[in-house]
Amino acid sequence: MLISITISVALFVATAYLHLMSLRLCSGPMASVPMRPHMRVLSIVSLLFLTHLLQIGLFAGGFWIAETVFGIGGFEGAAMAHPLDYLYFSAVTYTSLGIGDIVPTGHLRFLTGVEALNGLLLIAWSASFLFATMNRLWDWRPCVEPED
Repeated sequence: MLISITISVALFVATAYLHLMSLRLCSGPMASVPMRPHMRVLSIVSLLFLTHLLQIGLFAGGFWIAETVFGIGGFEGAAMAHPLDYLYFSAVTYTSLGIGDIVPTGHLRFLTGVEALNGLLLIAWSASFLFATMNRLWDWRPCVEPED
């Protein structure tokens, strides 16, 4: 159990730091690059998407290490024969999609729960950053009021 907790904490810290650095890039050096508002928002969305994919990849690597190196659990259901299978399971967990065709066993269940919570937090962090950015950059036209 201690190995599972250690891997979980390490992955949480790594992914949170990666996310923070991505958001700092969006609001720091990238802010000095001249762009139209819609291109800036598209650039930020693209960078955040790639950041989330990298975070999913970090957890996939964590699952592989936890299973093959430390042997703290395994997977039932669909076979985990290819690195892409770990990436798939991690994406399903990170996004809280939870299809259920692959089920973790042993202490990998704890790591799975931590990834789901971590994904929820980081996706919400991205969404709030995008909301704040769009409120600052977007030129909203006033809505037409209905006539009485």
